[in-house]
Amino acid sequence: MDWINNFFTREPLSLVILVVIIIAIFAYAARRAHIKHIERIRQIDENYHIHSNSKTSSNRQ
Repeated sequence: MDWINNFFTREPLSLVILVVIIIAIFAYAARRAHIKHIERIRQIDENYHIHSNSKTSSNRQ
């Protein structure tokens, strides 16, 4: 544990860099999850419209 203490006292920016890297990783993961979620919603919406349109056309005949 002594080497960690020496590292952070000699390089104060190393802690900031580490925090920025961790935040960037979480932001990237959140963005990917959001994009996948939007894509799933789009697929569900398209399937709903296709299903809804087929019911409407069969009711008109």
